[in-house]
Amino acid sequence: MFEAHNRLQVQSEEQSQMLEQRFSKAAEHMKKVPGFVKFSMLRAHDGSHYLVKTLWESEQHFHDWVKSPHFQAAHGGREQGGQAEVATYRVIY
Repeated sequence: MFEAHNRLQVQSEEQSQMLEQRFSKAAEHMKKVPGFVKFSMLRAHDGSHYLVKTLWESEQHFHDWVKSPHFQAAHGGREQGGQAEVATYRVIY
């Protein structure tokens, strides 16, 4: 298993609402992506940022998704998703 975390900073309540709306159906859309396992979106207690987590069957599935039309459609046609801090992990347990 392979997990990716995107840390998204927010500057206002309006931006928070926009992000929550944008990601509200992400898990449903991601079910169509080969190798996808799980999606989670967490809001920091102080509201300063979100952590968007995706779990994959393998690292290769994650990289294939990043290069896919699914990713580009979800990120406005870009291969990179804006000002997110991305960290990836191999799942041990």
